[in-house]
Amino acid sequence: MFRKPLVEFATPILRCKKAGDVLFIIQGKEIAKVDAETGSVIQSNAVFPEDNRTRDLVIDEDVIYCEDFYRLHKVDLATLEVVQTWALGSDLRSDVCSVGFDDCKIYASIRNGAFAVIDKASYEVKNYPVSQTSIWEMIISDYIYAGNVAGEFLVIDKELIAVVNSKAVHRKNLKSLLLEGDIIYTASQDLSIAKTNIKTLDTILVKKHCHRKMFYLAGIWENYLMTVSPPCNEMKIWDKNELTLIKEISGGTWGAFNDGDLLYEFIDNKIVCSRIADLVD
Repeated sequence: MFRKPLVEFATPILRCKKAGDVLFIIQGKEIAKVDAETGSVIQSNAVFPEDNRTRDLVIDEDVIYCEDFYRLHKVDLATLEVVQTWALGSDLRSDVCSVGFDDCKIYASIRNGAFAVIDKASYEVKNYPVSQTSIWEMIISDYIYAGNVAGEFLVIDKELIAVVNSKAVHRKNLKSLLLEGDIIYTASQDLSIAKTNIKTLDTILVKKHCHRKMFYLAGIWENYLMTVSPPCNEMKIWDKNELTLIKEISGGTWGAFNDGDLLYEFIDNKIVCSRIADLVD
């Protein structure tokens, strides 16, 4: 099975995430639920008042948090109805760059390095200056692990909402992260992959010239790390330990991710999936 079509919509797919056996898809003004096994559309609802291509979503236990310019929407997972909207900025100079959450709080990085922290129980929003440059992506664990425009890997204390450790891992735009145990893999616009120990911030390994143009980390499966470069129209599979190239595959779009032994991609109006074992062979 290689890039088997799963579902097709009438309009292009913007984002896709998976929770359990269900894919949650942003396409047009709607969020749709799709059965990940059969590809059948379970439910869809118009969530957004207008079209744009800057949205993303993360899935909590029973809600979805959707980035929408400078707004953040809380959407009920069962009904796909918007139950709360926060205006975290005022225009595109203060839009939401990334979102994460834990049991008690929602964390949103705002362009130019600010953080908005929302209490899940009270909906209270507090704002903090965190980074001198925009934070593109974050992973929530014991700390908040993030990367910024300057290429720094940041360790942010969740109570203080302040950087407690940092390292200039890349030269610019650290835009993609994957955490596995005590190791974080990062990818940058400087076209390199780095492996860093999150406890010591020691650099374990750096691989340069991974693609000719911008790329991101799509996932880890067994001993393999997958990267995708849409501008190059290519996907690469690496040995995650040595960062040696195993295989190069034609094709690749933004937003691909693995779940278990399957890789999900959205290509124009379609979601396609592949067995990663077939890609490696």
